[in-house]
Amino acid sequence: MNKNGRYSNTIVIQEKHQPLYLRNCSDFFPSKTDGKRVAVEGDRDDRISGLPRNVIDHILELLPVQDAARTSILSSNWRYIWSTLSNLVLDYDFCRKLIGESESKFKLAVDEILLLRMGNIVKFVLDISGAYLSCADIDRWVLFVTRNGVKKLTLRISNLNTYTLPLSIFECSTLTSLELTNCVFKPPSSFLGFPNLIALHLEVTTFVPTTSFCVINAPLLRYLSLDMCPGTQYLNIISPVLKSLGVRDSHYYLMLNCFINCKKLRVVKLLCEVVDNQNHDEKLTLEKLLISLPALEVLYLSSYILEILSADVVPNGLPFTLNFLRHLSLFVAFDHLGQTSYALQLIKNSPSLSKLEIWGSLGATTKLFLCDL
Repeated sequence: MNKNGRYSNTIVIQEKHQPLYLRNCSDFFPSKTDGKRVAVEGDRDDRISGLPRNVIDHILELLPVQDAARTSILSSNWRYIWSTLSNLVLDYDFCRKLIGESESKFKLAVDEILLLRMGNIVKFVLDISGAYLSCADIDRWVLFVTRNGVKKLTLRISNLNTYTLPLSIFECSTLTSLELTNCVFKPPSSFLGFPNLIALHLEVTTFVPTTSFCVINAPLLRYLSLDMCPGTQYLNIISPVLKSLGVRDSHYYLMLNCFINCKKLRVVKLLCEVVDNQNHDEKLTLEKLLISLPALEVLYLSSYILEILSADVVPNGLPFTLNFLRHLSLFVAFDHLGQTSYALQLIKNSPSLSKLEIWGSLGATTKLFLCDL
């Protein structure tokens, strides 16, 4: 306000501010007496409300959920905008802060947030990796979002929990992206797969077979990442258009035969210790996989994989050529002559190579060598 008693058009922005945290459930749902607005002349210059709706939605989606909810007190036009946002992210900081104050308050807040939602939920993120919650509460929230057309679902569960995925996830045909941490993947016998799934990222997720195998039929799957997942020996994925496969820190058998028919694979990262097809001809299976990938452009191989491949190296060279490989990253134990020899042959049989990374270990020492070719 200037000296004449009028509001100026100047906007003051704080460079630094403290984040707003939810103190109680009513912070999400202000009453009519909360934050009363005073009509002033400057309201006619409200440029934010005049922005296109998609721009306003994008701005609100960048805010923490509790701050987005607080915009409902700005005016009657803003009261329900936050509740129509298609992306609902309950991230680690939000969950940890609220659960730290009161677990029951957190549960009530999530229940009320979901209850006030309008329209479909495209993206739902629940990160309770820092706290223990009952499986019944998680099941209830997952059931709600799967019934409301969720496409991108992320669940990060605490390692204190043993959370078995509910039936509602396996029956959700709208999923295009699924990211799970510390879950148990045990599909029902009636599970037909994920018809629209494009990306599947699993971390410390245990596979439990219904019969002999845990079959995942995902005809549109393009990106698959398995990180420290027990039970991969039971996993059989049907994904003919798969483009990227990553396996890290797996200490369990991995069935590679199911990927041999994935002719569109461009990125393969095998940073695991054990690969087997239950017949103990691991080298043959690995070479079959590499031979069957004509579009392969990026390849990462662990020292363990190189050790398997380097067994009985043919003097005349490798039985395959990676014509389109551009990026090769190898973890080599230099004190194992076979690994070094196989790595050199692999480089030789990659005529289009433009980037080479070699992680070399000699005893307890590890070094990275980068080469732009």
